[in-house]
Amino acid sequence: MKKVFIFSLAIILCMATINAAIGVNAEEKADTAVSAIYSGGPSYLVSSTLNDLKSSGFNTLIQWSLHIDTNGNLRMNDEEICTNGVYTGLPAWSSQWLSYKSGNTSIQRLEISVGAGGTTDFASIKALCSAGVPDSNSNLYKNMLALKNATGADAINLDTEDTYDSVSTINFCKMCINMGYSYITLCPYTNTAYWKAVKDGLEAWRPGVVDRIYLQCYDGGAGNNPGTWQNNLGMPVIPGLWCTNTAKPYYGRTPVQVQSQLTAWNSSYGIAGGFIWLYDDIRNNGLSTADYAAAINNSFGPATPTPTPIPGNLVLNKTATANQYVTGETPAKAVDGTVTNNSKWCSTTDVGAQWLMLDLGQSFNISRWIVKHAGTGGETTDYNTRDFRLQKSSDGNSWTDVDSVTNNTASITDRTVAPFQARYVRLFITNPQTASYNRAARIYEFELY
Repeated sequence: MKKVFIFSLAIILCMATINAAIGVNAEEKADTAVSAIYSGGPSYLVSSTLNDLKSSGFNTLIQWSLHIDTNGNLRMNDEEICTNGVYTGLPAWSSQWLSYKSGNTSIQRLEISVGAGGTTDFASIKALCSAGVPDSNSNLYKNMLALKNATGADAINLDTEDTYDSVSTINFCKMCINMGYSYITLCPYTNTAYWKAVKDGLEAWRPGVVDRIYLQCYDGGAGNNPGTWQNNLGMPVIPGLWCTNTAKPYYGRTPVQVQSQLTAWNSSYGIAGGFIWLYDDIRNNGLSTADYAAAINNSFGPATPTPTPIPGNLVLNKTATANQYVTGETPAKAVDGTVTNNSKWCSTTDVGAQWLMLDLGQSFNISRWIVKHAGTGGETTDYNTRDFRLQKSSDGNSWTDVDSVTNNTASITDRTVAPFQARYVRLFITNPQTASYNRAARIYEFELY
């Protein structure tokens, strides 16, 4: 135990030194190391991957690869997925992705990776985004929003290996954040100047929006040094290694080799985690997904414990009431799990406050709330709810404010709050929208986690 303590103390001191050298506050580092896996076809086309990934021990799943056509339509690998603002992909995949973080699972975060080597995705982004940040009327915006609603993805991951244009990339990322994606992550293997320009440009616009850098340390990036990239980009990186594979076996690593390399890098540089490329190869070569997750997790301390249940949306199909509503656009429509076919709660007037109340049936711990406004249902963003509050109650009569939002223009509000307990929760709206006409409240979905 004494040796373990001394070794752990050495790692902590080393990490603190590195973080200070590159200007990273210790409080900014995640408490849990990132253990991520990129997946291509299997997690899109094979439903049996769901339980394998949920029980794997990986805490992040990155879907690779989203392709963008010149007209703004989207493909997942080579399958059409979003066209003219409508999700046209596999219905089963949407359901699968929406369930990854619920139930008995280790997956806490979902990302969509854009681009790949030998593709024209970032050339399309340059053509579509060079003139500015696309607004809600653009086909690209509508399709990326449809993808967000279909998958519940937390972040957009960038993987360009050809068109390095920072201005259009930044504009694309701003568009994604404006519509409700929470983070942008980077996956470089070369061209430090481009990645630094993207990271710095986004951080100047909204600090913290780039929260992870996945560094390719295989194939073309096999010679990458995490310490060098951390110094150049100013934040800890998450190096990735390729599992045992037949495509390029000389880059393949066994779980033992992965753990050995990540442990060494963590000791030397204080990295933020690790990732595995590629889930397709794990399946095709009969390898163990859990063994590779354990290799990463064990590089940063004790093995990850058995996954514990993570509740899904607490108010899905729960009892909903409101102080007013339009016929056919009832409170229940705001908790039915869909934003399609005009499924929303709509108030009858903007006179006085409007509210939507949920009875959870029992008291729950709550730390996150999401509101999907008019824009998510395809209506003008002028109808997005402007000023509103989250309130809690133990009896459904006396209310206490938990959080508030003012001057909102986004189509999706996704906020984390200090954990609180409540059986009754209310969305209390004081200013329903920015439009000067037809000023009813329009809520397509209200979610609690």
